[in-house]
Amino acid sequence: MKRLSRDAQTYSTNEQIARRTYRALKTPSDNDRTTDPILAFHFKGKTDSIMIRCNKSPEVSIKGRDQTAGEVKFFAYSDFKEFSERDVIFRLKDDLTLVELYSKGAIKKLTWDSWDKFVRWLDSLQEEGVQISLKLPCLVYASVNQQKPSMQNFIVEAVKAALKGRPGKDED
Repeated sequence: MKRLSRDAQTYSTNEQIARRTYRALKTPSDNDRTTDPILAFHFKGKTDSIMIRCNKSPEVSIKGRDQTAGEVKFFAYSDFKEFSERDVIFRLKDDLTLVELYSKGAIKKLTWDSWDKFVRWLDSLQEEGVQISLKLPCLVYASVNQQKPSMQNFIVEAVKAALKGRPGKDED
């Protein structure tokens, strides 16, 4: 019943957005902060954007237009200095031009061009977390990418052999 009554007004805190995103996109055993979902909110007339790292305690930061990854601005020196970090997204949601979900681990990049579309996506999320079967290929790839010697081909060939039901090269 609660799910049916949800509308765009239901989300009113950073914690609600972060919790819903975190619980839907992280596996329960994943405690690596580097794979926490990150949302970026862009607003009409503002060069800075608001970032929320979605974890158990959401972290709000400001990203300037020309800042490199990992760099953040002080809230007091941003385009949002007249707002509080707790309510800025909700006070400016009518001026929202873009919301981005950054690609991290098993999380694929997504974008929305309105608050309503973003909220519909939030409402569609299941809070059981990403199934390990969906996340495992991304984790395996991330762990072997750029390794010497390249393990990618070995893993791909082993998976192909297993799917075809035949022994791998080492067992021939």
